[in-house]
Amino acid sequence: IHPRNIQPQAEYALDQFVLRGGKLIAFVDPYGYFDAQQGIPGAPPIGTSSSLPTLFKAWGVSLPDNKVVGDLEFRSGEGQRGSLTVLSLNRTAFNRDDVLTSQIESILYPWGGAFEVKPVEGLQAQTLMQSSTNSMLIDSSKATASADDALKRFLPDGKIKPLAIRLSGLFKSAFPEGRPADPAAKDKTPDKTGTSVPHRSQTEKENSVLLVADMDLLADAAAVDVQDLFGQKIIVPSNGNLALALGMVEQVASGDALISLRSRAAAFRPLTVVRALEAEAAKQYFGKIRALEDALQKTSAKLLALEGSKGTPGSAQILSAEQQTELAKFRKGVAQTRKELKAVRKNLRKDSESLAFWTKVVNIAVPPLVVALFGLGVALLRRRRAQQGLAPTGAR
Repeated sequence: IHPRNIQPQAEYALDQFVLRGGKLIAFVDPYGYFDAQQGIPGAPPIGTSSSLPTLFKAWGVSLPDNKVVGDLEFRSGEGQRGSLTVLSLNRTAFNRDDVLTSQIESILYPWGGAFEVKPVEGLQAQTLMQSSTNSMLIDSSKATASADDALKRFLPDGKIKPLAIRLSGLFKSAFPEGRPADPAAKDKTPDKTGTSVPHRSQTEKENSVLLVADMDLLADAAAVDVQDLFGQKIIVPSNGNLALALGMVEQVASGDALISLRSRAAAFRPLTVVRALEAEAAKQYFGKIRALEDALQKTSAKLLALEGSKGTPGSAQILSAEQQTELAKFRKGVAQTRKELKAVRKNLRKDSESLAFWTKVVNIAVPPLVVALFGLGVALLRRRRAQQGLAPTGAR
C-alpha cells in the first residue's frame, strides 16, 4: 500500500515473489492526499506519490505522475462544496462480469490516478474499475479545487480510464540481469544467484496481480463512518471501499469459490442515468464558461492598463475624453461579463436540478399512476360484465 520512494531491491523482491507464484495486490497513488508531507514552511502539506516503476515498465503499465482523474459524471457534491477529483463511483464503473466487482454498488475514489495499459506479450489486462468518458487527467496541484473552479478548464477527452486492473499470464522478470546491486555495497555488479533463493526469469505457470491507482480509498475518512454509541466507537462502512479490498484478499488467498458468498456493501441504487444525462447537458456550458472567463480576463487586463495610464495618485495627468469613454466602456464590459458568467452557472445548476427533479417525479409518480389506472380499468370492465349479465334476467 502506497510504496513511495520504493528502491530497486524492494521491487526485485516483489518481482521474484510474483515469479515464484506469490499473489500481489498493490495500491499505488499519484497523489496520496492522506499521506501529505509538509513542504515549504507555512505552505499547505503536499500529497505524496507512489508507484512500482520498474515492474510497471516490464508489465506494460504506466501511472502518470502527479495526475489525478477528474470525472464530471462521477463527481461528488455540488457547487463550491463539490469536487471533480473525489469520485463517487457507481455500478456503471465496475466490471459486472468479474466476481470481484459484480456485487459492488459504490466506491469513493478520492484523488486517485488512472493506468495506461499496453500489456507486454504473455500478459492480459482486465479492467475492474473505470472512469466515464466525461473525464480527464488533472494536475495534482489543482486536485483539491472545488467543482466550480475545476470546471473552468475542464475538457473531457472522451476516453475511459482504467482505475483498477488485473494482469494475468506468464510474467517475466523485470530484472533480467539479476538482483540489483546494493548502493551501500562495495561490489556494484548484479547478483544472479542471490543469497538464498536462485534468480527466476519467468513464472512456471500463469499468475495474476491486482493493481489499484489510489490508496486514499482505504483511509478511514473515505471508507467508514465512526460513530460514538454509549462511549464505544462503532465503525460502519459507508461504501464498498473496504469490501473491495477484502474481496481482493479473499480472491487471491482462497480462489473464486467463496468470493460470491460474501455480502458486498449496502444496497445503494444511484440515479446512474441521471448522472450521465447531467454530464452530457453540462458540456454545452463548458465553452460558454471558458469564453466568458477569457473575455473577463482580457477586459480586466485592458482596464488595469488604462487605469494605470492615469499615473500615480496626486499627479496632474488627466485622461482625455476619449480615454474616459474607453475606461467607462471597459468597466461596463467587465460588469456585463461577470453578470453573464453568473447567469450561465446559474442556468447550469438549474438545468441539472430540473433534470434530476423530473426524473425522480417520473420514477416515483408514474408506477403508482399506472397501477391505479390499471386497477380502475379492471373495475370498470368487471362492472360492465356484471351489468351485461344482469340484463337478460331483468327482461324475464
